[in-house]
Formats: sequence, C-alpha cells, structure tokens
Amino acid sequence: MIKELITLAEIELLTGNGSQKEKQRLISENLTEEMLYILDVCFNPFVTTKLHKLEMKNGFFGIPSVCSDFPGFQTFKDLVEDLKKAPAANDSLRGRANHLINCKISPDPKEDAVVRNILMKILTKRMNIGIGAKLINKAVGKELIPDPSVMLACDDQKEIASWGKIYCEEKYDGVRVIAVGDRDKGFQFYTRAFNELDKAKLSQIELSLCKVLHNANIVGEIFFDGELTDINRKSVSGKVTQILKGTAPNDIDKDFLFNVFDIEKSEVLKTGKGTTPFIKRRAELEFVLGFLEVDSPVTLARQWVVDSMEETHKIYGLIIANGGEGVILKPENHLYECKRSKSWVKLKQIQDCDLEITGWYPGEGKREGFIGGFICTDSSKTLDVKIGSGFTDKDLQELSSDPGSLIGKIAAVQYNEPITDKFGNRSLFLPRFIEIRHDKNLADDLSKMF
Repeated sequence: MIKELITLAEIELLTGNGSQKEKQRLISENLTEEMLYILDVCFNPFVTTKLHKLEMKNGFFGIPSVCSDFPGFQTFKDLVEDLKKAPAANDSLRGRANHLINCKISPDPKEDAVVRNILMKILTKRMNIGIGAKLINKAVGKELIPDPSVMLACDDQKEIASWGKIYCEEKYDGVRVIAVGDRDKGFQFYTRAFNELDKAKLSQIELSLCKVLHNANIVGEIFFDGELTDINRKSVSGKVTQILKGTAPNDIDKDFLFNVFDIEKSEVLKTGKGTTPFIKRRAELEFVLGFLEVDSPVTLARQWVVDSMEETHKIYGLIIANGGEGVILKPENHLYECKRSKSWVKLKQIQDCDLEITGWYPGEGKREGFIGGFICTDSSKTLDVKIGSGFTDKDLQELSSDPGSLIGKIAAVQYNEPITDKFGNRSLFLPRFIEIRHDKNLADDLSKMF
C-alpha cells in the first residue's frame, strides 16, 4: 500500500498546476485493489470514516500518542470497515486510528512522513488533491465513485402556463444541505456539491430528524433536501465553511435552522430521478414534520398554492418587501431530478451564480498591492466576466496573498442580468464578488440564459 500512498502524494503535488491528464495517468498506471479501495474511501461521498474533519488533540483524536514499528497497513482496511459500521468513532476506534497513524511505516524517514500524512488525510476524508468522480471513473474505466447531484431551479418561465396549480415556496438565503440516512443509523449531511459536513456540528438537527421519523414510523433510508440558515433565515455560509475546514466550534449549530422543502428515497441520488410526484412528497413531508417539537432546529419550508402568475407575483412582492430573497415555483406532479430542471423556476430580484476563476488582475490606485479583481467563466465557457466589485477589505487582504492559487476555484457572484455586447460577447451586468465557494467544485452552466 505504500506505493499507492506515494502515488496520491505525487498527485497532490500537481494540484493547482492544471495537470488533470497527468493525474489521470498516475491513477490509471497504478490501479490495484488497494488503490481502488483507497479512492472509494476518499472520494465516495456516501462513505464516511466517522473521523471526518477532526483535529489532532493530545496526539490524535484526543487519544494519547502511541508510536511503534507496528505494520499498520495490515489493519487499515479492518479499521476503515469498523469505522463505517459504527454509529460514531468511539475511544477504541479513535485509539486504533491513532496507533495506525503513529506507527513507523517506512524505514526511509522522508517516505515515512509522506505516507503517514496521506494516511491521515484518507482517514479524515481531507484528500483535497484536485480530482473528482469524473476523472477517477475515467481513469479507472468504470463508475467506481458515485457522482450525485441535487435538483436545481432554472430561470425559464415558459412552461409555467401549462402547470395549472403552482406551488410557490420561499427561497431562503442559506446553504443547500442534503441529509441522507434513516431513523436508526442517523444521518450524514452534504452540501449541494456533496462535500460531507461533520455531523457532530449538526447534532441537534440529526437528533430532531431521527425523532420525527421514529414518531412517524418511517423506515428505510431517505434524504431530506433543504436550506440551512440561521434562526432569522439568513445566510450561514461562513459557518458552513468553518465546518468544511474543520475549524468550527462544537456549539456552532446552536442557532442553525434546517428549512426542509423535499423528501425522497436515498436511492434517487444514485439513479438520478425519482418516481414519486411532488404532491405526494410534500404530503409525506408535512406528515413527518408534523411530529416536530416546538423548539426543533428543523422546520418545514413555507409554501403557498396558487392558480396564476399574478398570485405568485403578489407573494413574491411580499417576500421581497420583508427582506426575503425570492420564491421557487414548482408544478404539483413533477418528479425529483438530480440536475437543473425546468420543473423548478426561481424568481429573484438579484441573480446569483457560481463561476470558475480563470485569472486575476492587479489593483490600481487605492488597491495597489492587492488584486483588482477576477476573470471568471461558467462551466460551458459561454461568457467572460470581469469582477472588480463586492470585495471587502478583509477579502482583499486574504485573496491577495496568493491569487494564483485561486485559479480553478469557484466564486459566488451576484449580478442583475445577463448581457451581450454589440460584438456578441456574453457577460453579466454589474457582477459582484460574494465569496469563494469551498462547498462546490463545479461552476454553473449559464449558456441557456442567452
């Protein structure tokens, strides 16, 4: 297994250099059963080691450090399998992980340090080496890693007239979160890019979801789809970033609110499309969440059923007037689709999107010595956007330290409308930088807006 870990270390060194073909080659040329197993542990979003994003304390995971010449790879797979089965990483499992990391693996000191560092990243699912499911599956030659997605709304209103009844739901200014699990084993939490969130930081939400499923007598594995906000239904993106980075305090979820708007069988995330009409999913969701306790951190997303766009615009106006973000419109019989769908239509005053950073330019005048802004595009390379506003002083300080490392990262951007100049160049009107999206690794496709 040392060879496989060294290969991953080599791939890690290529991160940021745009060498995707070289990364694919390294995986293809080093395909062993051990490598396949490691890749599944690292990149399968539905595999958790229960050591996710934990920091070293008093050695490793709060267990005193143990160092020996123990041949740790003999127990690696056994440990991982036990971690996957266990409800949580208890002292015994954390102790075994600690022992594995601290044992002497290679007689070469430099190699030993490298492989133990990679091993720790595997166990904590911190293997951030610039590869994902698509590249791995291409390198392996089969679908080894699931590449799930969530249902996303579009801006196209053309089909609404044929819907009949319109289900109008408030759009919250939060972070999309998917809770996957069941009442007995508990839940795992994911961002819309299916980056796993440390469930220990969302323990009250998990407890509440398990309780309602028990009380509603719902068995089997399902997922709840919703928006994570604070108790005033405002953004918590900064706190979610802390969870993703492993720097969040233990009580970070004390003011979280999980606004749930959909429910489905978990297998839908793998098949890509459900079989249950929305009207039935909503009825089940209302039934299940009817068992919520008064002070629960889980709530049912607000919804109105209307017969016309005129009524929809009235609701939209009231939400905007009260400081809300907008609405999502849905037909009653649509099926859950794991992609951007015309069955969900968003109405917003200010549009938002996620773009890939392709370059940067230096600042001038008051910004001399800092970045002036970013050059961005969407996933289809349809547009070229120069973003020079929206940066706080703190943003400029942090982003200017190593702007080259941000190439390929995803930036959250707000804008007023898509535009096309007299030469046919496509861009966005008044684009503003919001933040770097640490929970997402693929830009939005804006090609259908033009």
